[in-house]
Amino acid sequence: MDYTKIVIIGAGSHFTLGLFGDLFRVNDLWESELVLMDINEEKLNIMKRIVERSVKREKVSLRINATDNLDEALENADFVIITIRSGNLRTLKEIIEVPLRLGTVEIVGDTVGPSGILKGIVEMPAIINIAEKIRDLSPHALVMNFTNPMTPICEAIEKTAKIETVGLCHGVHHIRRLASEILRIPHAEKLDVEAAGINHFTWTVDMRYEGESVYADFLNALFLEKNEEAIVNHPYLIGRDLYKVLGVPPTLSDRHTSEFFHYLYDWINDPKYGPILKRISGFIDYENKTLRREIAEDEKERMQRLLRMAEGREEIKIVPSGEYAMDIISAVKNRRETRLLAANIPNNGALRDVSSERFVEVPIQVSEQGLVPVRMFQLPKAITSMLNLHLDKFQLLVDGILEKEKNLIVQAIALDPLTPSPEKAEKIFSTFIKHVSLQNYF
Repeated sequence: MDYTKIVIIGAGSHFTLGLFGDLFRVNDLWESELVLMDINEEKLNIMKRIVERSVKREKVSLRINATDNLDEALENADFVIITIRSGNLRTLKEIIEVPLRLGTVEIVGDTVGPSGILKGIVEMPAIINIAEKIRDLSPHALVMNFTNPMTPICEAIEKTAKIETVGLCHGVHHIRRLASEILRIPHAEKLDVEAAGINHFTWTVDMRYEGESVYADFLNALFLEKNEEAIVNHPYLIGRDLYKVLGVPPTLSDRHTSEFFHYLYDWINDPKYGPILKRISGFIDYENKTLRREIAEDEKERMQRLLRMAEGREEIKIVPSGEYAMDIISAVKNRRETRLLAANIPNNGALRDVSSERFVEVPIQVSEQGLVPVRMFQLPKAITSMLNLHLDKFQLLVDGILEKEKNLIVQAIALDPLTPSPEKAEKIFSTFIKHVSLQNYF
């Protein structure tokens, strides 16, 4: 039988079980082959046992294979999903802590800020290697990337391997959940949102419910006193302030949006905004300027829970992720047109005043013609200027990695709004590559 081969690279990650759950949600990809690949044999074997037990329990037809050999996994693949996180907990500590010790303020540090650049330095060489192997072993495979920083990673894959690549992220659902709450709409998934920009930094230009626009209602509802608790809890205080000045509301919550602006240095010290931002970080102990101690404990507990599931000592709970990877595979395989709210694809005119080769996040239509934007978007000039600043910074990062040119990477760090000074940019880079033993690469 000619199986559709779906490969998950980095199968030990938190994405895998949700993606497996999405197979039940789309419910038309059975008879496929799911290949789990990870260099961590312990995590790989645990995940394989959980998936195999679930397949047997649910009585579905799905071939499961697992391997730590990348070439074996990628041979004749039809779809490749990348969810890797390179390095270990010590690497993550350095990604977060080096900039903090040198005066940077950040919230998440996986996309922008100096930590976003450092994460790119760690992730991109591994992903470029994966991309080149896909090009050689399965050149017609569609690649779906989940690893951050999303935008430069997608550009690096496309630039080095010339293979079809799409980046996927669930950020668009942030504003759907907020709108559902403040508009008293019971089902957030029924809200149709149009947002454009770059990953973690998109801007919502329309919102519809049951065919009718509720965009103006949403904008008005942001300022009603009865919705203040929802705005604080989302949180969307900074998003609301940005809308007042820029005329278009950001799509994501303040946790991601705030990091794209140098204003974060004021926001983090604001008596109202600061405590909220620190609370929602999830990664940073601001008092000690370190990675939160609980991060290691949470990962240990996750693996213990997964092991119990694999051994049958705990019920396996498979919950669909809501990510769009399986939706895309389903549409392509079954030659069915599907509209998706967000995907990162080469611009090619989808977002005006942004270079055509840059990856942007927009709604797309999946069909036999490929993955194409639903229409062209025009954002206010101030927003486009900020998008281009970050895109130029990401391009410096990509070129620096591909050319092994450290000066370009230092320039990328220096261009980021959260970097305190040019001198600190150089110091952040030199300190980081020394601590994670990357001196030989550059």
